[in-house]
Amino acid sequence: MNKLQAVEAARNLLQGPRAFEAPRLDAIDVAMRPWSEGFALQSLGVTNVGQGVKDSIIRMARKSQTNFLPLILDIFGQGLKVDNYLAGDSSGSTAAPWTWWQRNRMDARQTGIHRTALQYGVSYATVLPSLTAGDVSNPAASIRGVSPRQMTALYGEPLEWDPRHGGPVDDDWPIMALEQKGPMIRLYDEQAVHFIGVKHVPQSALGWTDPSYLAVGNFEYIEGRNHGVGVCPVVRYQDRMLLDGEETFGIIEPLLSIQGRIDETVFAMMVAQYFSAFKLRYITGWVPQSEADALRMSAKDTWTFGSKDVKVGELDATDLKNYIESEGSAIRDLSAIAQAPPQSMGASGIANLSEAALAGLEAGRGRKSGELETSLGESHEQLLRTCAHITGDVASATDFASEVKWADATARSFAQTVDGLGKIATMLEIPPEALWPDIPGWSKTKVDRAMEMQRERNEVPDVPAFPE
Repeated sequence: MNKLQAVEAARNLLQGPRAFEAPRLDAIDVAMRPWSEGFALQSLGVTNVGQGVKDSIIRMARKSQTNFLPLILDIFGQGLKVDNYLAGDSSGSTAAPWTWWQRNRMDARQTGIHRTALQYGVSYATVLPSLTAGDVSNPAASIRGVSPRQMTALYGEPLEWDPRHGGPVDDDWPIMALEQKGPMIRLYDEQAVHFIGVKHVPQSALGWTDPSYLAVGNFEYIEGRNHGVGVCPVVRYQDRMLLDGEETFGIIEPLLSIQGRIDETVFAMMVAQYFSAFKLRYITGWVPQSEADALRMSAKDTWTFGSKDVKVGELDATDLKNYIESEGSAIRDLSAIAQAPPQSMGASGIANLSEAALAGLEAGRGRKSGELETSLGESHEQLLRTCAHITGDVASATDFASEVKWADATARSFAQTVDGLGKIATMLEIPPEALWPDIPGWSKTKVDRAMEMQRERNEVPDVPAFPE
């Protein structure tokens, strides 16, 4: 791809796929953030607010946000952690590309890739060669996670014929990908990374789809760097792999409407609580003559109205029970659709349950987490095989039987798990060392250290048959 082709491809991606997906991604991002005062009224559909109660209504609107969406993301995101990459041979040892996982600090950075894929339905990681201490003959692999709000990747259909190679398109890799950060653009293809800048950013521009940005002379090609990977070096992570097109929606988008119900119910309850949750007295035909009288009446929750005849009455309090039940119903719906354990979301009526009952409540989350691990795990394996390809490790790059190992996040007690592992070792005659990685809280480093200590303990020193 030459300079002109790269600039034209960047413009087309911004004007087409990028413009199509950006509003949806922005809406999900906004739904996860705390409300500002103005946005609170807009979200709740409150438009006509009387001047006398405007400040209190705005305050209540902002406080009424009861956002369970970050909690849903925490429930599933906190249980996703890769802690090893096993080779496909019978040894079950750690595969060589795990070195690049550790060098790129992916133990911590995997969290961003997982959570972004869950939130938006897709996230990306770039895999590019880098030099090891300036040694050209010893390339290293550099991994970097990218949000879909910054990257748009264009894929072909698996049955589409690729005239460049005379074969079908491999949809594991994108045809090209665009990464945008402010006025700087990176365009990835199978040969190079193209760096493109925007020369002029007008004050009146509405966004990256605005004609002012997309003007023909507004893009400046800076440079292109060949990466030598052989494919567009972008790995896609999806919360699920579907056959009906490329549309993904994550675990947050289906919950937006239910979250809106909860916020509206809480707002209506707060308004009712503020204005009529308690009995109110009223007096017509008399108004306080001094500030002290007004304060006394206010402290006694008494309303006064000017009228000819003096009358005293009382307004009944509003029962908030229906609001509370409505909110609880919406929370249960949210829990069911998200497959999140209701006890994790503060649902009422869950107390004094047996261990088996709690395990049953966790079953839905476990099944969904297993599906997420399967989908995300395939992308991690593709990522690590690419690292092996970049560094010249042909055996690991073609080891399609290798697999990532996920840390166990099942809600079981430590004693129960260890007891089960002990029974497996005893009853099925499985070597205990093979079960050490399944001990809760044991990382690969701790297992390797235990293995080394056992080998040292089992070594028998050379003792002469007869003393000298």
